[in-house]
Amino acid sequence: MLLKQQRQLIDTGLVTQEQLSEAMRSNEAKQGDVLLGLMALDGLDSSAILQALAKIYKVPFLDLNHVEIDDRLIEKCPEELCREFSFVPVAMSGGELVIATADPMDYAAMDTLQFKLGQRVRSVFTNPELIQSKIRELFSDGDAAFDDAMSSLDDSGDFESGVEDENENEPADIDSLKKGAEGSPIIKLVNGIIIKAMQLGSSDIHIEAGDKSSVVRLRIDGRLRAVMKFPTKAHPMLVSRIKIMSKLDISNTRTPQDGRTKVKFGGKGFDMRVSTLPAMYGEKVVMRILDKSGLSLSLDVLAFEKKADERIRECIGRPTGAVLVTGPTGSGKTTTLYSFLHHINDEETNIVTVEDPVEFQIKGLNQVQVNARAGMTFSAALRSILRQDPDVVMVGEIRDEETAHIALHAAQTGHLVMSTLHTNDAPSTVSRLVEMGTDAVALSSCLNMIVAQRLARRLCPKCKKKVKPTLEMIQQYEMPEDMVLYEPVGCDACLKIGYKGRCGVHEVLYVNDRVREAIASEVSDQELMQVCREEGMYALFEDGMNKVLAGITSVKEVLRLATPPEDFSFRDRIDGEGLLMSIGQAAAVRDSAQVKATKDDDINTILMIDDSKSIRSLVRFILQAEGHDVVEADDGRKGLSLLQQAKDKLNLIIVDYEMPNVDGPTFIKEVRRQSKYDDIPIIMLTSRKDEEDEVLGLDSGADDYIVKPVEPMKLQARVRKILSMYNRIRMAAGQ
Repeated sequence: MLLKQQRQLIDTGLVTQEQLSEAMRSNEAKQGDVLLGLMALDGLDSSAILQALAKIYKVPFLDLNHVEIDDRLIEKCPEELCREFSFVPVAMSGGELVIATADPMDYAAMDTLQFKLGQRVRSVFTNPELIQSKIRELFSDGDAAFDDAMSSLDDSGDFESGVEDENENEPADIDSLKKGAEGSPIIKLVNGIIIKAMQLGSSDIHIEAGDKSSVVRLRIDGRLRAVMKFPTKAHPMLVSRIKIMSKLDISNTRTPQDGRTKVKFGGKGFDMRVSTLPAMYGEKVVMRILDKSGLSLSLDVLAFEKKADERIRECIGRPTGAVLVTGPTGSGKTTTLYSFLHHINDEETNIVTVEDPVEFQIKGLNQVQVNARAGMTFSAALRSILRQDPDVVMVGEIRDEETAHIALHAAQTGHLVMSTLHTNDAPSTVSRLVEMGTDAVALSSCLNMIVAQRLARRLCPKCKKKVKPTLEMIQQYEMPEDMVLYEPVGCDACLKIGYKGRCGVHEVLYVNDRVREAIASEVSDQELMQVCREEGMYALFEDGMNKVLAGITSVKEVLRLATPPEDFSFRDRIDGEGLLMSIGQAAAVRDSAQVKATKDDDINTILMIDDSKSIRSLVRFILQAEGHDVVEADDGRKGLSLLQQAKDKLNLIIVDYEMPNVDGPTFIKEVRRQSKYDDIPIIMLTSRKDEEDEVLGLDSGADDYIVKPVEPMKLQARVRKILSMYNRIRMAAGQ
């Protein structure tokens, strides 16, 4: 670090002259590295110093902890050269080799390096403490990295594993493997990995063998993160140690095995599910950590949208019916079901579950473990459970036609049934069950609710930053330009990730009469999705966007989990609290505003009902040219709803013949059946030209019958005539 750069660093206020002088007297400085000496001092913010120096050097800062190095770069840069010039190759960009170094201002060294490599070089700044360890990791086949990792592992005395006494009758040819597995370094390695995972709040540990080294990855908040490497030669002993802990067969390395064990750490007990899988370079091991103390079974912490939360509490409180939760593995389906059961659990309710496996033991629940080898499958267990006089039955997963049939039959015959499936969203769950052989009409009669679920990472509250929508977001989603969003940054509290913890993103399909009718009619997944959204359901992406607006997660995280609906837009969908309304809510607000805007008695208000958006737009343009206000609906059911809201303000109704839900003749008959609408004229506008259709339309109660395509002047004239005629009738009646 040059004198000029030292003065600039002091000017930032991060370092004093006294601290810099002390650093220059350190052993690190005597070996030629003042920066290392400075970072070794107590009370200094190393991260802030590194960021400040990057600005002084006018080069980007790169954290080597989060960089994966391409093998081609390692082949291009010999180990001796990396050590001599203290750099790590990180990328190729625009024909230049990008290297990470602690002294990007050493131009003489840079020129020499370019000559030796025969390649143009561009530098970025990095933490000098990481350079040598990264070089050892890249070039030492995992041995040096393993030594570093072993020295940093915490083989805490406050840790107990569930290893049982050894079986003395093990085959002789695996004695050496057992001996290595019980050796102190391997025990320390396994214990240290588990402790590290627990300290970081990891849900899963992945141990994977490679060609040169094995890697340990931890799943933290749903994403895998590599934490250490160790030599491949130690991999068989490490796997054997885990098998011994989990009571698995250490001599069997050719077939998958599943087991479980218990460990204690920090005064808490943890269950661990262990799975082994033979792979090319050795067995892969995955350990799932089940923390009972961290399990919250309150519905209040599941982050359901307000209306969805009300509907869920109502559905799980019913005495009969089916409540289904769907989503991929690891999306929190079981926790959600446990929360439902916990909410309704009391002494008067007999709750029985059948699970594979029983992940958590809940007080007050009769939990049954599936055992396929003993013939205790989901369907077999379910049959037995129904003879135990249950009030509520929870089936861990509906996997086959037989289980689906028994479960849904139970939901129809006096039981509340809860279960899970693997589907992409809530509407596709219906088609999946129909594909399994379930009758659509029977399904519609017993289904209460379907909850589709994903887990989104929460933004770290200590470091998240406010941002404005990008131009792409504004154009694609019609976002207001002044909308406040948040993005991850990364700090020590969140391990530099920017996220800490997870929250649920949900799609709650509530089965009301209209949805029940759609299910029984076997409409497509897309049509059912549209019906449910119109009835107030948020699609997964929409619920995720609400959590973005609340500052809980980021747009990037929601896009990772869900795909936006084709018609998604923020336009006219933000409520007074700054949150996204469902399309059903937005339509109701828009219709109410249309009705409210037509209070002037001198202006005629016309209700236009047609399922064709282009026809509605054309008619609106034609009638507005005559000075009329136009209120729109895209089917007969919505038309009836608008009519009820705006009865005293409507002067005329124009309705199509063929429409979904309620067609034109049925709509007119319903209107004419109610005498309070007698003073509202109705015109039928349709493409049906047959005389029989016209007679049917007029007989149903229409005052006029106009055939498409729309002729503007003719339509205007017919509307004027009808309105004038009804006005004369009102005047004659003294209204």
